[in-house]
Amino acid sequence: MAFEKFVPEPKKSHGPRATIRPSGLISFDANAVETFKLDRATHALLFFDKTKKRIGVKPVTDPGEEAAFRLVRRRRTVGLKAPEFFKHFGLSVETPKSFETHDDESEGMIVIDVRPLKLKRGRRPQRGSGRRATAGRSR
Repeated sequence: MAFEKFVPEPKKSHGPRATIRPSGLISFDANAVETFKLDRATHALLFFDKTKKRIGVKPVTDPGEEAAFRLVRRRRTVGLKAPEFFKHFGLSVETPKSFETHDDESEGMIVIDVRPLKLKRGRRPQRGSGRRATAGRSR
């Protein structure tokens, strides 16, 4: 019997991706780091579009910027930890999920479409009202 050479199919390349973990960590893969030049930024600002269910990440170099999250480098990836962001907007991540990302040049930010994520039920407390959320409240 003659030997047959195995030639694996080349891996499909994908666009830049972000992974969101239950701990509130958003990490960008090496492709995203290179595409969005995240190696130049030290911090990032977070935004949320409620109607389209999108997260905006705006890289910045000024650590004194209001509400800036520190970017952490790990080998070829970059991440930021913001569990309070997910809690504030009622976004729930039960297992790590990966999302395609794209650049919004007009806003100068990276956009992550999170429509597959579940919103937690119940109202969020109003800022400064002292009221607690009504989700799970006993009657």
